[in-house]
Amino acid sequence: MDLVPHDIQKLFDLSGRVALITGAATGFGEVIATGFAQYGCDVAVADVNLDGTRRTARTIKDLGRRSIAIRADMGSPDEINNMVESAVKELGTIDILVNCAGISYHRPALEMPVGDWDRVLDINLRGTFLCCQAAGRIMAAKRKGAIINFSSIAGVVGMGRGNNAYCASKGGVNALTKQLAIEWASQGIRVNAIAPCQFRTSGLLEVMAEKQFDPEKLIKTWTENIPLGRVGEPEEMVGPALFLASDASSMVTGIVLPVDGGFLAR
Repeated sequence: MDLVPHDIQKLFDLSGRVALITGAATGFGEVIATGFAQYGCDVAVADVNLDGTRRTARTIKDLGRRSIAIRADMGSPDEINNMVESAVKELGTIDILVNCAGISYHRPALEMPVGDWDRVLDINLRGTFLCCQAAGRIMAAKRKGAIINFSSIAGVVGMGRGNNAYCASKGGVNALTKQLAIEWASQGIRVNAIAPCQFRTSGLLEVMAEKQFDPEKLIKTWTENIPLGRVGEPEEMVGPALFLASDASSMVTGIVLPVDGGFLAR
């Protein structure tokens, strides 16, 4: 691909594209959705929290882009299919899928109830697959698309603190991402994942609020294990996601990109 300077400036341009982003009421999903809109993308935003999703959609519309807010539980195959159908009906297509939705549940492995294990895997792994499958059918029909799955450093290393179901789900997301990248490459669909360390999202604050943990000790442990010496801020996820969604990464598929302050480089 021969690029002249003015073409390089367009590598991150998402004008004319439509993204579907799950978990978009808060955190990574919210900031990525508004960040994509600033780069010209129309965005369908989905979350089990409809009020939060509507706020995100209003922000996107204030930026001059089209948006639709959809309530969807990633544990429900029917709601996932309805979400994709609604996004296509209202916005015309899906060019980019970002699977941000996810949950965690902390319980020592010897005490983990099977129902809670299943719920984490259903949302984090099965839900990610079903979203990829439903949106992938739209992308395959036009032989082009970009999918970004959210994994975690917990999908690469053990984290302790009763994260057994979460670690298993994110390890599965990593393997799924690589498999889909190979399976769908011939159809023009790129599939990548992002593996964050701890970021200052609502999910992090919920973990710190759990009575079984000492918040000060948690922050100290996290920052000591992150070479950059701090947890991330949600806005710092926009750049990596924009890279993987745009033509800037046109030759990139099947990677799990650590956005972890150097955690996995230790």
